[in-house]
Amino acid sequence: MLLSILSLASFALVAVLVAGVIKLAPLFGLVDLPVARSAHTHPKPLGGGVALAAPYFLCVSWLAMNGHVSGSLAAYVACLLIVFLGFGDDLWQLTSRVRLPIQFLLGAVAVRAIGVGSVDFGWFTLSQPLLLTLLAVVSLVWLLNLTNFMDGIDGIAGAQLVFTSVGCVLLLSTGTAPGDELLVEAGEFDVVIILAAVLAASGAGFLLWNWSPASIFMGDAGSGFIGFAIGLLALESLASEKISVWSWLLLLGVFIADTAVTLVNRVARGEKWYEGHSQHAYQILSRRLQSHSRVVWILVIIDVLWLFPLAWLAGILPHYGVLFATIGLLPLFAASHLLGAGIDNAGGAETAK
Repeated sequence: MLLSILSLASFALVAVLVAGVIKLAPLFGLVDLPVARSAHTHPKPLGGGVALAAPYFLCVSWLAMNGHVSGSLAAYVACLLIVFLGFGDDLWQLTSRVRLPIQFLLGAVAVRAIGVGSVDFGWFTLSQPLLLTLLAVVSLVWLLNLTNFMDGIDGIAGAQLVFTSVGCVLLLSTGTAPGDELLVEAGEFDVVIILAAVLAASGAGFLLWNWSPASIFMGDAGSGFIGFAIGLLALESLASEKISVWSWLLLLGVFIADTAVTLVNRVARGEKWYEGHSQHAYQILSRRLQSHSRVVWILVIIDVLWLFPLAWLAGILPHYGVLFATIGLLPLFAASHLLGAGIDNAGGAETAK
């Protein structure tokens, strides 16, 4: 019951707040003006990510006051600072030399607060704390930047947030958290389920305004928040051994494959990976289909019919998780390459925030 109330409240709050941001953002200069590389042709308000994040931090505050995140509170403070950093980037276009050191510092704080779990490769288990910590920090920073790279057409980042969060709830509800949807074995609140449900509902509320044709963009504040918040869900579930790393890789499979292939191909061609471009597979596909919403629906179909079943199998058969991840991700890597990710220069649309 409580989970339903939190979800409905989060959905409604984001929907209302975003409507307000659409009115107020231009007054503060938070407008994304189209350039030669832009995927949109008209100015759009920025700053929707702040509204998107509001229910999450209200929920974190409530959990903290009730002692449910006391041990990992620093991680959620780091997430809040990521939102501020992204908002600053929306306002002042911060360089990567400014952003990356701060992101790594906050990532290290989050990993230190939550901890890391071992990784089962099937034939061996990786359990060295130092190596796992380094991998976790790099992965967390990569994830928040990956989400930023993939936030380039209407609705795509919000749709991925909804799918990943709902997938997390379903994996926990059908796996290691049976019985009452809000409780674990010891009768305590399952923080991961609660925050995942709030994120899913918030993403749905944001999509009311961000679905094509979008009335607002989430900006770097929103895309960075999504990546970091999902990363914290993953860290919490990995540390408690509730969801395997392979299930998380599958839930995020489309974003991971597209970004990895694009980056590798651009670097191989001698291009600067950090410069704005429109060479992601989803951007190429949106130009070919002349539609943002069609591409997002393709993403949703792949997520629901292909990646989630494999993520569920990786959860119930963790010893074979690496196999299921390989089966799920290889076709996505191949498809991204065949579409010309990191190679196709047509269009030249910068990611729309």
